[in-house]
Amino acid sequence: MTKQELIGRIATINRSARAEFLAEFEEAELQQYLTNLETVWADFQQQYYTACETTSSTPELVLMAC
Repeated sequence: MTKQELIGRIATINRSARAEFLAEFEEAELQQYLTNLETVWADFQQQYYTACETTSSTPELVLMAC
């Protein structure tokens, strides 16, 4: 992934992350951060969906329904 792609992917998971701030980091640092974010996000989803039974397939609706 390019630096811009990493920044874009990070921004989809961490909506509070500013592109200007992320641009200050090296690609390797951004890749590590993205890997950490994806791990935490996957863990959260697994725990949340296990704890909250719903038929909704939209994550936003799941969060609001429980």
